[in-house]
Amino acid sequence: MRSTVGLSWPFGAGVALAALLAVRGAAGAASGEATAAGADWPQFRGPNRDGVSTEQGWLEKWPESGPTVVWRANVGTGYSGVAISGGQLFTMGHTKQSAADGSKEDFDQVWCLDAATGAIVWKHTYRCPVASYYGPFTTPAVDAGLVISLSQFGHLHCLERSSGKVVWAKNVVADLHGKKPYYGYACSPLVVGDLVVVEAGGPEASLVALHKRTGQVAWRYGKGEAGYSTPTSCMLDGKACVVALTPAAVSCVDAATGQEIWRHPWNASPQSSATAPLAHGEHVFVSASESKQTGLLLRVARGTTSVVWQNRNMMNYFNASVVHQGYVYGIHSLDHIPKNSLLRCVNLLTAEVKWEKDGVGLGGLILAGGRLLVLTDKGEFVVAEAAPEAYKEIGRAKVLDGNCWNAPVLCRGKIYCRNHRGDIVCLVLR
Repeated sequence: MRSTVGLSWPFGAGVALAALLAVRGAAGAASGEATAAGADWPQFRGPNRDGVSTEQGWLEKWPESGPTVVWRANVGTGYSGVAISGGQLFTMGHTKQSAADGSKEDFDQVWCLDAATGAIVWKHTYRCPVASYYGPFTTPAVDAGLVISLSQFGHLHCLERSSGKVVWAKNVVADLHGKKPYYGYACSPLVVGDLVVVEAGGPEASLVALHKRTGQVAWRYGKGEAGYSTPTSCMLDGKACVVALTPAAVSCVDAATGQEIWRHPWNASPQSSATAPLAHGEHVFVSASESKQTGLLLRVARGTTSVVWQNRNMMNYFNASVVHQGYVYGIHSLDHIPKNSLLRCVNLLTAEVKWEKDGVGLGGLILAGGRLLVLTDKGEFVVAEAAPEAYKEIGRAKVLDGNCWNAPVLCRGKIYCRNHRGDIVCLVLR
């Protein structure tokens, strides 16, 4: 299935088309050419949990006719992102199915699709009500032949990647003594080594790590209610760590043992603890979108933190920022109203605002090859330079309708975008 979508260009008359997104790999899928070099995108925020794609060789030209739609699929409602590994795409959705008495029953589904064609490989279905906002928030994590997913109500499933068969299952509330936040769990599972980490929120543990192959608890850390953030894994002071943002604090623990390395008070509402921490070198950036909150850059050295800056120059609401060559690029939102959101560039170390661009709403973005790949909340796919001098838009195309709160994903020469209705579109840019 192929079609094109509308495209507008920010170039004046007579200006040649700039070198641009050409997804050599996706074109290769259609024409037999080699795939663009790049890593899989096996979990939320990508292979390094930083929103950065290592894709190479994909910037050539985007034709005036617009990006080509390779396939479309619907996976049920929700805001689950896509994970891609080994040529397969994994995501979640919610659906209602008719019972014998004619009533409607609620189900969540974990999907495995062929990433090149959109064909269904398998799906795992289980009963799950809707907490809010249509369906699942979380993105599955794929690792070592396993797919690990989490529902709004705490259904934690480990499935065989090849078949969708259940390897083990837990409920974060019933089995791990967590407490579901008001809008439901939004923490995408984090796989780090042999463990999977989730934010449970509860009197016994804020974070819980389980052995990924058995589901047995490996360690617990902290206590207190859960927010809507997803932990990240990184190296700090030469040690593999897990950094988490909860309503109480920004915390760093030893990834293997759960032992606390440092903790910085946050003291925010759960709704303001919704963005994944961004670790970059010796720095950790966290932010919120609430009248009393700020963006915060910490410097980490020898197990202690110091505040580099704390102000309101970059405040992410849903989707985290990315860092490129000393600058932070992200969607700055002072509240939940889309018209108050701006695509913004700030200096990492000083928070000086370099430029901003309106019209993105509560969308998301990633970084690839020195370019920002943005999906606005109205379904426009935008490519812009990741450069601090000025906002330089390269191309823009309408690819989806509805609410688009997920960041786009670039993997193996294809771009994947999703909306709240569960529509997924796979694009190539020749």
